[in-house]
Amino acid sequence: MADEVSVEVRRSGRRFEAEAMLDLAADANTVWETITDYGALPRFMPGIRACRVIERQRLADGGERLVVEQQGEFRFLLFAQSMTVRLNIEHQTLRIAEAKATSFELGLFKRRAIDVFEGRYELMPLKSRRGASRVQLRYTAVIGLLLPPPPAIGSVAVRQNLATQLEAVAGEVARRSGQTGARSRGV
Repeated sequence: MADEVSVEVRRSGRRFEAEAMLDLAADANTVWETITDYGALPRFMPGIRACRVIERQRLADGGERLVVEQQGEFRFLLFAQSMTVRLNIEHQTLRIAEAKATSFELGLFKRRAIDVFEGRYELMPLKSRRGASRVQLRYTAVIGLLLPPPPAIGSVAVRQNLATQLEAVAGEVARRSGQTGARSRGV
């Protein structure tokens, strides 16, 4: 789990730009395998019930392109809506996983809720004085809504959901690294 995930959210009308940072006590391979193990996401990522890779294409530069479908729910306080999202994802192995939604259905709103969703994980190995592997995980997202959210609630919901998701990633990275009880530090 993370002691603290640093999350910033900026709102401009119906558009949210978010950035989250987290330092993890793990090697880049473990972090990469955790964030790109789409079949395992329902086991550790809050809000995801099902996730499957529909297409996978290897690229000449060693990366890959995928089409992934996720089903789950978006929660905020007492509000919960089912969601289904289809993502085009491009991997630059051990560095960047970038996703763009091609379709997004949110509960009763179906296709009328989300105009744009783009998310990007970046892994940056950190130097450690004691020789232990550390990685800074940076996540950025752009979310554009078709319907205006209530004034303060939108930013709070994005911040809360992003922090919860990165804490889940940190917990899974710690589990995969065999760090039971180990804590990661936020930035």
